[in-house]
Amino acid sequence: MGHKAFSVLGLVTSLAVFLLALQTVCGDVSYSFPEEIKRGSIVGNIAKDIGLEVGKLSARKARLDADGNSKRYCDINLSTGDIIVAERIDREGLCGKKASCVLKQELVLENPLELHRITVHVQDINDNSPQFKKNTIKFEISESANKGSRYRLDEAHDADVGQNAIQGYSIEANEYFRLNVIAKGGGGKYSELVLEKELDREQQHELTIVLVATDGGTPQRSGTAVIHVTVLDANDNAPVFSQAVYKASLPENSPLDTVVVTVSATDADEGINGEVTYEFDHISDESNNVFSLDETTGEVRVSGSIDYEEMSVYELQITAKDGLGLVSSSTLMIDITDVNDNAPLTFIKSLTNPIPEDTPPGTEVGIINVQDRDSENNRQV
Repeated sequence: MGHKAFSVLGLVTSLAVFLLALQTVCGDVSYSFPEEIKRGSIVGNIAKDIGLEVGKLSARKARLDADGNSKRYCDINLSTGDIIVAERIDREGLCGKKASCVLKQELVLENPLELHRITVHVQDINDNSPQFKKNTIKFEISESANKGSRYRLDEAHDADVGQNAIQGYSIEANEYFRLNVIAKGGGGKYSELVLEKELDREQQHELTIVLVATDGGTPQRSGTAVIHVTVLDANDNAPVFSQAVYKASLPENSPLDTVVVTVSATDADEGINGEVTYEFDHISDESNNVFSLDETTGEVRVSGSIDYEEMSVYELQITAKDGLGLVSSSTLMIDITDVNDNAPLTFIKSLTNPIPEDTPPGTEVGIINVQDRDSENNRQV
């Protein structure tokens, strides 16, 4: 967000108003505390941190302003100088999967005018359990499948970040499969079944295995899904995508039903074994209802509001599945481009009114704050 501060000069005889760079902006003050902390909790003392006597806070009309139009999550106790939590703070709701969650606030003092920027770092707590997209994961595997064959499993989702996010997967002991856990390049992990012993449909035509996803928080949380394997006689070719990674660029505010890209996978088998359908492997909370995928044609279309200021890049996993359950995956990367759809906003932080007629030139009488949520050239004010 663009952020500039000015001070308005006193009226001179020509009644012209001059803007000069604000000289009273002081250094940043930072605080750090966990999300979901109780309302009224003390997180620091601003008077001590900026070197100001507590008794002067009221006299100088000290107050906290939220950055832009954001909610004010902290407040100041003018009697003690303590910074206290004023609202429930949910890190996942504020920052999603961002590694760092930062709130911006400003302390305004008058007589003389001062502006201190306050940075609040919200720490993640392990308040979310891993969850799978589906409670049951179904595979239909031919008894002719070779030992060592791999079957990609649904990825679990955990709204927490860092160590509190997904750290591992496991399955209950069985004689046919072992589990292979793979770290993704961009972060996160997924797992796949590896066939350790050849299947025999005449001996056992169905298997049920429990898959467990665990995070690394304290206490540790977990989520489960049931893997249901049906043993078939033959389907020896999985769908193959034309590209391992699809890339697309899309302007923000694109209208509903805009075609973003069309993915395509082919299967060398015939009949039902070669009929390919598409679906999103996992949709994060940030991407939910923003894009739709035609399961037959592979067309990805816009189905919701796209705002560059909210999300600039989407990474989606797309699965191609043939008629009897063999699966392959591809990644779709969508870069959102900025459109100049936000007008600059002007906020008057403090204003002395009326101004005495004998006010000398150069006297600071107010603070003007100008912001624009767009990026690069679109944010220049």
